[in-house]
Amino acid sequence: MTKIWGILLLGLFLFSGIHAQENAQLLFDQANTLLEESDYIEAISMYRSIEQSGTISGALYLNMGIAATQLDSMGLAKYYFLKSSEFTTTADLANEALEYVESQFSRQSARLPKLPWDRAVDWLKDGPGAVSVFIIGFAFIIFAVLLVLLKWMNIVAISKFSAVLSSFSITGILIILLSFYVDYIEQRYSEAVIITSEIQVKQGASESSDLVSLGYEGYEITVDNRTSNSVDGWIYIRLGNGQFGWIETRGVKIL
Repeated sequence: MTKIWGILLLGLFLFSGIHAQENAQLLFDQANTLLEESDYIEAISMYRSIEQSGTISGALYLNMGIAATQLDSMGLAKYYFLKSSEFTTTADLANEALEYVESQFSRQSARLPKLPWDRAVDWLKDGPGAVSVFIIGFAFIIFAVLLVLLKWMNIVAISKFSAVLSSFSITGILIILLSFYVDYIEQRYSEAVIITSEIQVKQGASESSDLVSLGYEGYEITVDNRTSNSVDGWIYIRLGNGQFGWIETRGVKIL
């Protein structure tokens, strides 16, 4: 009897998942029709309903970006095209759309070049990921342990065994530490896009605080999540030119 209930529950779960996907596809088709009919406000509203349901795709974000472009909301369009570029199926189209959107901004953000270490961490974060890096480091440690066991059982004889063992062990430990650092960076910092025409960057999380700089539509910023969590309604950010400050959460979309 328990097995029967388990099968029934599994069937209901699979059915609900398929039903949700069918509903999302139906809404997507309806939104596409609205987009073709130039009803951009209603189309993007419907696309957002799909996004909120958790059914996301590169095509969804691409069409949201197109709708936002037609509504002359270039900051929002940039955000959606950046989201779409994360999917391999729509990356090329999204990057082409991004080039157009970037050309529409009257102000361009000055960006300091990243240090080689920061570029390497970004590559690991956006590429293999912290988990993959950890697995590589763990594999080095396992190999070092295997060498010890093989040496203990007199199966292998390696010249300069201590040096080889130390090399694998130290490399594994360093790679594991690197994976923790990559995970820390990934959790603490997020990229975001300013979607309002102008936003004030303050020295403190208060409207009465001194003005540090101004951010404009389309600017890409870095959000310090840990610091931002200490204050409601404000986020602590770094501009592309290296300036730090607080801005209100409205008018910003976090990637």
